[in-house]
Amino acid sequence: MGYTVLSYEVVESVAVITMNHPPVNALGIPFLEDFTDVLERLKTEGEVRAVLLTSSCPGVFSAGDDVASLKEIDDELINTLPKAHVLLNELEELPLPTVAGINGHALGGGLELALACDFRFMAQESGRIGLPEVRLGMIPSIGGTQRLPLVVGKTKAVEMMFKGLMITPEEAKEIGLVNDVFAKGELYNKSFDYALRLSRQATGAIARIKKCMITGIREGFEAGLSMEIETFRANIISPDAKEGIDSFLSGRKPEFKGKD
Repeated sequence: MGYTVLSYEVVESVAVITMNHPPVNALGIPFLEDFTDVLERLKTEGEVRAVLLTSSCPGVFSAGDDVASLKEIDDELINTLPKAHVLLNELEELPLPTVAGINGHALGGGLELALACDFRFMAQESGRIGLPEVRLGMIPSIGGTQRLPLVVGKTKAVEMMFKGLMITPEEAKEIGLVNDVFAKGELYNKSFDYALRLSRQATGAIARIKKCMITGIREGFEAGLSMEIETFRANIISPDAKEGIDSFLSGRKPEFKGKD
């Protein structure tokens, strides 16, 4: 299947999604259309057990929007926001571990996209990361006001968004916005290897952990506890749970298949 601003390939058990929409990998209609197809594909391709999201644009992961395009905001653009919210929610809910290999600036919508992934890695001296919309008299609009406080805490999120801070990879790691920072030439391989190791885990259990966490965050603590009970009942009889218990008792390394 061909895409306009993305490429998609499966390497071993990892789906590698590469954004390629110079100059800034804008998250406009072409991206939303391509990404909709990609997410549907990920839900049905059984050999995929983890996802890596990255960019082929030099120095840019995604800057969200080309600022020049914001001079004339019309209803068509505003009407894309609900669709963008749905897509990032679907990315966040994807029953697979997801990794963002941030190889350049991740600003505005670019950071909002990365925040919907489970893990975020950056390269040293690769660019800045933040939600600087307030510098244009604007606000984050595809989930940043909700996800950033969950990741870095309210105090730091308020500071970043109110001041429009664009911070370094090292500063991002210090506040927990990214999981780790690698040398520039190592980012892709390190991120891919991380995704590959995750793909060899009990990905059915990972999917259920994600579902419990998201339920608790969106619907409240008691709803999250109820989801734990519901998912545990199904999980404990899964092939991967049987494999995990059997391998532990026999003293061998488990070989998870990612099956429910």
